[in-house]
Amino acid sequence: MALGERLVASVTDIRDRGQRLARLNAELFKSELKQKGGKAGAAAGLFAAAGVVAVYAVGFALATVAVALALVLPLWAALLIVTAALILLAVILGLVGRSLARQMEKPAPQEAQAEAKKTADLLKSHLREAKSGMRAKLAALRPAPGTGPNAPSSAAWTETAPEVWDTMPSDAASTLSPEASRPPQGGTT
Repeated sequence: MALGERLVASVTDIRDRGQRLARLNAELFKSELKQKGGKAGAAAGLFAAAGVVAVYAVGFALATVAVALALVLPLWAALLIVTAALILLAVILGLVGRSLARQMEKPAPQEAQAEAKKTADLLKSHLREAKSGMRAKLAALRPAPGTGPNAPSSAAWTETAPEVWDTMPSDAASTLSPEASRPPQGGTT
């Protein structure tokens, strides 16, 4: 087997093994997610059930407090006291929650945003540098107006300019722009 054939066979084998490894990793990832997802789903269901039972327990505890107060006060007064206490507790919890929410950092991922901004700024600066570098290169390659291989030198232009003006009709010279009054490239007329 020639060296080239062995090299091709080795590269193909490496590629196949890499593809097999990627497929196996994907299958492992899927099975692990299914297993953990099932456990997480069961745990979430049990937490929800515990929350519902806790709500009922709090309700029964409050009813017990109202009945206990009803032994000393009329029933309506006992229920009014329990209701007022619940409203006061709700207001206090709401104010504390609002205070904590104001102290919290922004929910947006600040580090990721800062890194994205740095990257964008870096790309913009590199783009500006590349753009100015290209402009400088193009300016160096582009001949200045009135120069170049076919354009007359400034000394030749001043020497031929009186001849050009003398051969033109007087009204044509006044209407021509400086660009149009130049001699054609490649020589004088």
